[in-house]
Amino acid sequence: MKTLHLFALCLFFVACRHSTNTYQDDLQLLKQHSEIIELINNNGQARLMIMPKYQGKIVGSTADGLLGDRNGWLNRKALAAKDYNGIGGEDRVWIGPLGGQYSLYYQQIEPLDEGNWKVPTALNQAFEVVSLSDTKIEMQNEMHLCNFKGSRFDVNVKRTIKLLSKIEAEKNLAVSLSADTKFVAFESAHVLTNMGGEAWRKESGLLSLWSLNMLEGSENTVVIIPLKKDADLQDIYQYLGLLDSTRLRIRNNVVLFKADGKYRSKIGIPPQFAPSIYASYSKEKQRLSIVQYQKNSDSLYFNSNANIQENPYKGEVIPVYNNGSMDYSPTSESSFYELESCSPMRELQPGDSLNHFHRVYHFSGKQEDLNKLCKQILGVGLPDCNW
Repeated sequence: MKTLHLFALCLFFVACRHSTNTYQDDLQLLKQHSEIIELINNNGQARLMIMPKYQGKIVGSTADGLLGDRNGWLNRKALAAKDYNGIGGEDRVWIGPLGGQYSLYYQQIEPLDEGNWKVPTALNQAFEVVSLSDTKIEMQNEMHLCNFKGSRFDVNVKRTIKLLSKIEAEKNLAVSLSADTKFVAFESAHVLTNMGGEAWRKESGLLSLWSLNMLEGSENTVVIIPLKKDADLQDIYQYLGLLDSTRLRIRNNVVLFKADGKYRSKIGIPPQFAPSIYASYSKEKQRLSIVQYQKNSDSLYFNSNANIQENPYKGEVIPVYNNGSMDYSPTSESSFYELESCSPMRELQPGDSLNHFHRVYHFSGKQEDLNKLCKQILGVGLPDCNW
């Protein structure tokens, strides 16, 4: 009888262990659909899976080896339907602007509104692999784009993804990681070059590099953005669903934005308030995710308003999106949220380039250790996530 009890207990733990998909489970699943390239370091514990054929995106990462949890949101319904551009993924590059009369996302159909929103075909193209090592991949893609006003752009985009070592992560963030803190860190760096025969002008529209991370939302996940100078809620751009104090707050000059993946909403941090480092914290997963990006002193950025604007170059450097129902109706099922950063827009001569890097660091461990890290990196501790 004792042996039977032990056997039953073992079966229980095995069942619990496989009640959620591991990084390895999803890696094997995705390999059935497309080529997957892995970057690996930290003795096999830190891993990235990349799909060059579909936007050159990072589909997911792990800090805990093949049997660890996978970071990043995966749309399994889209995968089953073989809608590979819609499967989500942890990191991708898009080209801005999103809003305004120079937007690339509203085709050339009048009027400019959400009903005509569409991802440009060029952004869904495969990236060509240029070079590959254990911890770094270089890809490139030639794109032909057209904005709402009809201006055309011929560009080359170089996308370099690098898996960062512990030494690099500690140096970049000026911290020392404890042996108990699990981590995976990567940099996605981009160079956009004007391959056309004419210079880009503000009057006809400019372009921007735009990095986006899709992560799984949960009830007690919060985005943490310490502002560079004092601000009120009216200084922060707000889009889509209306936001009240249950979803958006400024506390001690730190923006707190609920990222449960249940309510379609978005905020934008203008450049004068935006820090170069911000974060999200998942209490359920005990995961602190840090975003560090290339912050410039430029003033031309896009915003997310879907209309014709008097000042389309007055925008945000940090957009953050929380997904939900298109009609803003309540839902019990979490989906994803996005941590983003944008380069400025510039008037480029033929052959000139624009560049932007976006780094992500996922840390998992004890709450007190993550709280200490958060204070060291952001200057503030983990917030109370009980909204």
